[in-house]
Amino acid sequence: MNISSRKFFAPIALVSLCFAASNAVADDMDDVRGFIERYAALEGNLEEQAEMIRDDRVMFATGVRQRTNAQNMAAQMAQRDHASRVNGGPAEWMMRAEDAEIRIYGDVAVASFMRLTSIFPANASAINASPLWVTLVMVKERGNWGIAHTHISGVGPNSN
Repeated sequence: MNISSRKFFAPIALVSLCFAASNAVADDMDDVRGFIERYAALEGNLEEQAEMIRDDRVMFATGVRQRTNAQNMAAQMAQRDHASRVNGGPAEWMMRAEDAEIRIYGDVAVASFMRLTSIFPANASAINASPLWVTLVMVKERGNWGIAHTHISGVGPNSN
């Protein structure tokens, strides 16, 4: 290949690489949005939701830090089992992730969103839980996203 051919093909190769990289980020963005939507939809099925969470996930919620997903899920399942016994059956859960902001850094994604939760106990009126801010840190391994860190806090008066 002569010098003039290199001058012609070098910019084309560079543009092609940039296009491929932007498509990869766009694909990851779509994957992360879909991942968050699935995570929200599974709020009523903690066993299946747990499959989306890494074993080493650290979670901060209500002033408590859970250092492993096993600790956190055991506590959540115990609370839900107790509520089911008290309320005459399992509740239905609906969680929505509103206004997600997502940043992707290679194989790490950080997402923050407002969590809106409605709970429908078996023998009681529906409950609309207070909105919460949620931040998820997700890691992509072997092509799959998994939640490595979760932080949940209450929505304050200036929640913009």
